[in-house]
Amino acid sequence: MSSIWMFLQIDFGDVDDQSTSIGPHRANILEAVDRFGSISAAALSINLTFRRLWAAVQTINKLSDKQPLIGIRRTGRSSGAFLTPLGKEVLAQFREIQRVANEALEPHLVEFEKLVGLDPHAQPPVPNYLQINDPDTIARKKKPMSRPKTRKNN
Repeated sequence: MSSIWMFLQIDFGDVDDQSTSIGPHRANILEAVDRFGSISAAALSINLTFRRLWAAVQTINKLSDKQPLIGIRRTGRSSGAFLTPLGKEVLAQFREIQRVANEALEPHLVEFEKLVGLDPHAQPPVPNYLQINDPDTIARKKKPMSRPKTRKNN
């Protein structure tokens, strides 16, 4: 692995003044939704609020005119989120393009690292926004306990 990070982003242009692209962050959103089947759990796993992830889902679903990439079930016990077949295919193709690009660029990145004085064998840390964590292992913030009200004696 190289200690220089390159991020692949595929841009489809603008729709309704919003960028319609897929990059590592949106690919992680797709993976988290697929893994956990829930917008809430996916948001927690990639350190986003529910509201921010929901906005990202709306944007991601505009990537294709054919069908959404993320589906939502709103009925009873089986409610949740899931990747549609198109969403699974887009994610798989993006990861394959990413793998091929990294593999092809590896020798060039190693040479570039040597040129600028970096250790080409150093293992780089994974940026926080590229990690997907299991929501069950994340410590949730607890609300501070309120003080009991006391009566005033007059």
